[in-house]
Amino acid sequence: MCFDALITHYLITTISFFLQNLHFPLSLHPMFHSTLFYFMLYRCLCLFALVALSSACDTWPNSTETKVNWWQCSSGPIMVTNVNPTDKKGAYEYPIRLTEPLLIATTINDPSSTYSSPGLKQTIKVWSWNMNTCGWTAVPTFGLLNNIDACSNGTPCPIKPGNNQVINLELDFSDTPAIINLLKNDKPYQLEYLLHDDVTKEDLCVIFQARALTHT
Repeated sequence: MCFDALITHYLITTISFFLQNLHFPLSLHPMFHSTLFYFMLYRCLCLFALVALSSACDTWPNSTETKVNWWQCSSGPIMVTNVNPTDKKGAYEYPIRLTEPLLIATTINDPSSTYSSPGLKQTIKVWSWNMNTCGWTAVPTFGLLNNIDACSNGTPCPIKPGNNQVINLELDFSDTPAIINLLKNDKPYQLEYLLHDDVTKEDLCVIFQARALTHT
């Protein structure tokens, strides 16, 4: 039973019980009537509040129905100035398609360092939007996307110093059906793309939220 239906069921049950027990023998103390009344009223109000909270939850958080929402989750030295999801030909793509390789056109300013294999490692995390909690829930990746070689898994290497340069970070779930099978179609998802360099100990991290298609 879905969350809204469950709350509605309890609400109806509570109100029914309340109505059925409004009349008691006169021998019962008036204080009992008052206590029961306020208890049942409090319970009904709590259930009404839960229904209101559930109804207020956005289906598409942060306007993800029509556009990508992103921010940088690392403090530097590389700074990200723009993020755009594109298809393999470089054309802007939205909603994003996780059924085929996705390119994340990321505009960066790299002040000094060069990053390459074998030191550059990549970790990808995924969250799905939970309407019951109005929050993001982590999707298990079974360690398949953790600390893998970045240069052989979609990161264009080497990444050299330079300002206003665009690097296409590839996101490809085709080799991980165990993950893609967990994702419902046409829903909002949050993805974290983390690059860590073992040589310099520096990170480049981007989180983006987007509407995603997971089935053809």
